[in-house]
Amino acid sequence: GSLAAATIHRPTRPSSWAAPHAEARDVRLSFKDRLGDDRPVASANGICVSIALAEPFLFFQGFEQGDHAAARSTAMLRGRMILRITKPTKIKAVTLRFRGRAVTKWPEGIPPKKTEFEEVNTNMSHTWPFFNAQFPTAEGSTGADNVELHPSTDSNVARNRSSLGSLEILSRNPASTSNPNLRESKRLSLQVTQRREPSPAPNNANVAQKGYRTFQAGEYTYNFELPLDSHLPETINVELGSVKYELEATVERSGAFRPNLVGTKEVSVVRIPAEGSLEQVEPIAISRNWEDQLHYDIVISGKSFPLGAQVPIAFKLTPLAKVQCHRIKVFVTESVEYYASNRRVHRLEPPRKVLLFEKRADAPPTSTFPGSTMRIVSGGGVPYDLRAAAARGEEVPAADSNNLLGNLERDANNAGPTELEFSVQLPGCGHTANRPERDKNLRLHFDTTYANIQVHHWIKIVLRLSRPDTTDPSRRRHFEISIDSPFHILDCRATQANISLPAYERGPSDPHAAESSSAVPIRSLTPARPAAAHISPHSQTEDGITELDSSISSMRDSHPSSAHQSSSRTSGSSWQSQIQAPLRPMHFIRAPSFNPPGFDEEEPPPPLETPPPRYDSIVQSPGSGLADYFSRLSDA
Repeated sequence: GSLAAATIHRPTRPSSWAAPHAEARDVRLSFKDRLGDDRPVASANGICVSIALAEPFLFFQGFEQGDHAAARSTAMLRGRMILRITKPTKIKAVTLRFRGRAVTKWPEGIPPKKTEFEEVNTNMSHTWPFFNAQFPTAEGSTGADNVELHPSTDSNVARNRSSLGSLEILSRNPASTSNPNLRESKRLSLQVTQRREPSPAPNNANVAQKGYRTFQAGEYTYNFELPLDSHLPETINVELGSVKYELEATVERSGAFRPNLVGTKEVSVVRIPAEGSLEQVEPIAISRNWEDQLHYDIVISGKSFPLGAQVPIAFKLTPLAKVQCHRIKVFVTESVEYYASNRRVHRLEPPRKVLLFEKRADAPPTSTFPGSTMRIVSGGGVPYDLRAAAARGEEVPAADSNNLLGNLERDANNAGPTELEFSVQLPGCGHTANRPERDKNLRLHFDTTYANIQVHHWIKIVLRLSRPDTTDPSRRRHFEISIDSPFHILDCRATQANISLPAYERGPSDPHAAESSSAVPIRSLTPARPAAAHISPHSQTEDGITELDSSISSMRDSHPSSAHQSSSRTSGSSWQSQIQAPLRPMHFIRAPSFNPPGFDEEEPPPPLETPPPRYDSIVQSPGSGLADYFSRLSDA
C-alpha cells in the first residue's frame, strides 16, 4: 500500500501521552528489559537513535529447494526503534528500512568486458514510514507506539507560560510603560521569549505547511515486525563474497545546518535443517571389504553438525588376514563456488582440506582443534587389565607400534574385531574469525544455499593399510583407503539449545495447584535437560557390529537434541541459561493452556448392534450363499 495508508493503520497516540497507571508502566518496562541490546546507532545534538531486536538472530529452515517449498516457513523480524530526545527538536520524518545485499567480488573483472569488479544484488527491501510531516496523521501524533516525556518538559512549558503571562500584564497596563524599570523588564522578557522560540510560524500554519513537527524532550518508541521467507539466503561472509542484512534508521531534521541522522544495525540470519529433517540423527554408515584382507564398518552419527561441535565416528575393523592398520586420519574438505551475470560466469576456488584428527599406531592421537577424544572399545591388542581404562578414553601403551589392530602374528588366537570411537572436534566461531593470515587454511565456513555463493563440505576418512607382498612375503605393500561423504556444516549458533523447543515439566509446586486452575503460569515451568548423547561401550562379542547398529538406531529414535556430543557437554550451562534468561516478547501476548482435557473424558462411539456374519456362514451354500445374506444377517 501507500505510505499514507501504512501510517494510518498504525496505532498512534498524541505526543503528550504518558502511562496513567503505574501497573501499565511496570509492564512496559519489563517488556523493554526483555528485548536485546539497544546501544545507540546514531546520535547528534540532543538526539539518540537505537534499535533493539527481540531475537539476537533469525533462523531460516531448509537446505534444499524442496524444503522451502514444502515447509514455507517464515522467520519473524521484530523489535523496536527508540528515539531519545533531550531538547525540543524539529523533525520532518522518521523512517526505518530493512534491506539485504549480496556482493560477489571479481578481482580479474567480470567477463566478457572485465570492466566491473563486483556484482551487487538486492535480496530484500522494506521500509517503515513511522512519521512524516506530510502525512495527515502528523498533525496530532508523532506516530510512536509509546511516548514518555521528560519531567523537565512540563516545567519548561510552565516557565514559558509565566513569561507570556507577564507580557500580557504589561501590555494591558499603559501606565506601566512610563516606568523605565518596567520597560527594561519587558525588553528582557521579549529576549527570553525569542531565544525559546527561534523560528516563529504563523498561528494558522499546520505541520504539513511548516514541513516539520516539534518533538518534545522524551523517549519515543516505534515497534516493528516483518515476516521473512526461508527462501532468502542466510548471512554469508567469505573471502570474495558476502550476504548482509541491515536495519537502517533515518531521522530527517529541519534546518539548514541540521544534517539527517542515519544509523545501521546488522541482522544475522542463520540457516538450519528443515523441521522434521533427519540430517542430525540419521547416521552415515559404510560397510565394505578390502581385498579379502579387512572388513571395515564406519558409522558417523549424523549428517550435519554446527561449527564448534564434535563429530562422533565409530570404527569396527575386522582383520581377515595378516593385515596392518598404521594410522587413521579424518579430514574435512571445503569447496567454494562463485557465480555472476545470472550464473553465466563461474569461478571455482581450489578445494581446501583441513586435517581434524589423526591416530597413529606408534603415537598418541593428535587433534588440530582442542577437544577431540578417542577410546578403544574392544580389540586393538589392549591387555585384559587395561581394557576398562581404554574404554574410558585413557591413554594405554600400544600393543604393537606398527598396527592399530594389535600384533596379529603373536596373538593370532585372540585376533578379533577392533572397535574405536572418535569424537572429532570441529573449529568454532573463535577459530574462524580474527585469526592470523598464516592460519587462513584452517578457516571453515558453514554451508550456504545462496545461488551465487555456494559452500559445500565433505568428510574424508583415510586408512593407511599394508599387507604382505604376494611375490616376496618378507616385504609389505602399503595402501590407502579413502572414504568420502558429503555432510553439512552449520553455523555455530545452530545448536540444539537454540533451534529445538525445550521440553517443559511442572516445577516443584503444589500438585493440587493444577487442578484448581485451568492454566499453569509460564514462569513455573522449567525446561527439562535433554538426555546426553553417547555411544555406549560394547562388550567383546562376535556380533559387535549388531550392537553398534542398535546403539545408532537408538540415537536415531531419540530426541534430536541428543545428536551432538557438544550439546551434552554444554547442556547444563545452556539449559541453565535458558531458565534464567528472560522470556521473549511473544510470551506477553500468548497464553496457551497447559491443562487440556484427558482422552477418557470424551464419550466413546456406541457399539455395533449387528456385527458382520462369519465367512463360513456365507459360503456354506454355494447356490444361495449371497442371495439370502441380508435375511441371515437380520437373524444373526
